[in-house]
Amino acid sequence: MMDDAKIAEMDRKVEALREMVQDLIDSAGDVEAVRRNAKRILASVKMLELNICDIAPTGV
Repeated sequence: MMDDAKIAEMDRKVEALREMVQDLIDSAGDVEAVRRNAKRILASVKMLELNICDIAPTGV
């Protein structure tokens, strides 16, 4: 099993990714290609969140 501190660090990084991608979507305006691709990235970020949730001890 992975160290709890490393899991927490990954969790923080994934949350930062989510925030950056959401900012990108908000900034994209009418550039549909950017909005569409950023939404695809958000779907991958969601999968990362689920992966971390599966290995994280409660409270991380």
